[in-house]
Amino acid sequence: MDFSFIGEEAVKEVKRFVTQVAKEKVCLPLIISRFALSKGAAAIAVDIEESAHDAGEFRSPASSIRVIQHPIQRRNVPRSLEEETTGSGYNLFAFPSECNFSGSRFSLNLVNMIKDNTERLLDGSPYCKGCWMVLIDAAKGCATEPPDLSKYQADFVIISFYKLFGYPSGLGALIVRTEAAKLLKKNYFSGGTVAASVADIDFVKRREGVEEFFEDGTVSFLSIASVHHGFKILNTLTMPAVSRHTASLATYLRDVLLSLRHENGDPVCILYGNHKTKVLYDELGPIVSFNLKRPDGSWFGYREVEKLASLSGIQLRTGCFCNPGACAKYLGLSHSDLLSNIEAGHICWDDHDIVHGKPTGAVRISFGYMSTFEDARKCLDFLANYFVSVQNQPARILPSGARSIHLPTKVPERAAARCYLQSITIYPIKSCAGFQVDSWPLCSSGLLYDREWLLKSLSGEVLTQKRVPEMSSISTSIDLNLGILFVESPRCKMKLQIRLKTDSSMAGGDELGIYSQRYEVQVYDNEVNIWFSNAVGRPCTLLRCSGSKDSVCLNNGKKVGKCRDVETKLNFVNEAQFLLISMESVSDLNNRLCSNVQKGLRGPPIPLNPMRFRPNLIISGGEPYREDEWSSLKIGNKHFLSLGGCNRCEMINLNPEGEEVQRAREPLATLASYRRVKGKILFGILLRYDNSNEAGQETDSWLEAGDEVHPQTE
Repeated sequence: MDFSFIGEEAVKEVKRFVTQVAKEKVCLPLIISRFALSKGAAAIAVDIEESAHDAGEFRSPASSIRVIQHPIQRRNVPRSLEEETTGSGYNLFAFPSECNFSGSRFSLNLVNMIKDNTERLLDGSPYCKGCWMVLIDAAKGCATEPPDLSKYQADFVIISFYKLFGYPSGLGALIVRTEAAKLLKKNYFSGGTVAASVADIDFVKRREGVEEFFEDGTVSFLSIASVHHGFKILNTLTMPAVSRHTASLATYLRDVLLSLRHENGDPVCILYGNHKTKVLYDELGPIVSFNLKRPDGSWFGYREVEKLASLSGIQLRTGCFCNPGACAKYLGLSHSDLLSNIEAGHICWDDHDIVHGKPTGAVRISFGYMSTFEDARKCLDFLANYFVSVQNQPARILPSGARSIHLPTKVPERAAARCYLQSITIYPIKSCAGFQVDSWPLCSSGLLYDREWLLKSLSGEVLTQKRVPEMSSISTSIDLNLGILFVESPRCKMKLQIRLKTDSSMAGGDELGIYSQRYEVQVYDNEVNIWFSNAVGRPCTLLRCSGSKDSVCLNNGKKVGKCRDVETKLNFVNEAQFLLISMESVSDLNNRLCSNVQKGLRGPPIPLNPMRFRPNLIISGGEPYREDEWSSLKIGNKHFLSLGGCNRCEMINLNPEGEEVQRAREPLATLASYRRVKGKILFGILLRYDNSNEAGQETDSWLEAGDEVHPQTE
């Protein structure tokens, strides 16, 4: 559903509205239809298809197409329905010259077909008569194939300078045919749009020129000045050359993507936007939209593709690209599918890329005049390396180990090496530095005081190192005897002391929802909040989990949210009470990083400190990644259940050891090459404390470094 028929009320204000949205990355016909509905107009989404006819039969382009009308949308009764249906009303047909979901270029002959053959095309519709005007959304199409308005008599054309030049992002334009300009009306005026007005009576004399009439306030003259340089570049290159260049890159990419096959012969890539008819569609534009499949026929999620591409230095656009109609059409999503996805919790921009076994969006690669063959080749190598299941391929196509890990379901009998608990780390404040101890008490939420505090911005956002790297320099320690949490920061002269028992620094209680969980929290006074605001360089407040209410890990659809542990009490953790890693696994990863450097595949080697992964428990002994197989374990006489592998994110790429936090591609890029399972990059395991078989009070349960670890496997 790429097109919308809009009633006359929208035409009256189309100039004001489309000038505003011309600069945005939106599905313009869809947005105009919503605007028209609010003004009492009717809107009809349509599909236009080539009609069947006998081979060899000559038919005009207009007679070769048919319009499939979807139900009429209407919110309010128009002021004069008779005027709309008898032929005296104005209507608007809006369509994009190039679909920025699929790259399909629609034939601009549609302009003339609609103007000359509306009654036949809309036969049976109450709106088949009337005066039909046409709007072309050429925001994307103008970048490589601008419409020739001497051939196609469109009334309105939208262009975006951002998509033409890549800058400025806040400026677009509306081209209006002179005959259509007289229909554009406004119910209000702003600075510079009137010739004269009288304040205490209803008198306004508007300016004569249409461009002056709609030019509200001060124009964006700085951005307008840059447009000249953008056109200068395009005129130097010439649009035909840009079109040929981008078309060759897109054609090359499509051909190679279609040729990719898994070892079982099944295709890897499903492309969107290929059309056989030449009546409705021209050649495809410089957009390649697709999804990827596994050998078993299941889908790779587009978020997984985007995440791995980012680690490889490639920026992709993923999702529906603000085109819900084209997205639903090409992905085969029915109304019931879309509503079911919403009920399951899926919204725009979230990470739910696969719902009920179907993709909710796609991956898009766009080429412009600055794109090169090397860009396309790099992207293809990336896709082959990470998503093609093959055997005996050259290393250039599939580096050693660049496929998903397969965890064994049954472990062979063999003598296990002695494994012990090497260190224990507590992180009192979420995302701030922790401190190591030789022994520490356990409680119903895990390690006592672990992730019991967090920082929240004034807008309600929970602060983490991903957004606020300065948090890594905030050090913490707890003296159990004194009952004090000590906090230090290089940005603050004084060391902060926070009593573990409720005191005068507490400013009251509140409730907080994060990670699909609800918490009762305690709030601190201004003195504490000012200290942390100085430490992180932005206003924030400190919150403490009160511990009086168990968290419930459910989303609005009554399905499990992000956290893995739904049966026990949690502090401000993402998924589970404990994170455990193995020194042997860290050593294996370091060896791989060094090997990549020697092969010239990565930058300078940086031996990883295990604390980069922010573990609570570090074990030593045994084999690398043996922890993947554990279903449960005993540390000393304390029992723990494994909740599975920990899905790592870009946070482990932050190196806080220098004066400034450094962002890099490693170690996540290397982990992705051999530790990927169903879209997750696993390293370490998540644990739940199980004290159901232990006697005594919680306060008597302690973990100690040096305790022997006894794993169990299923």
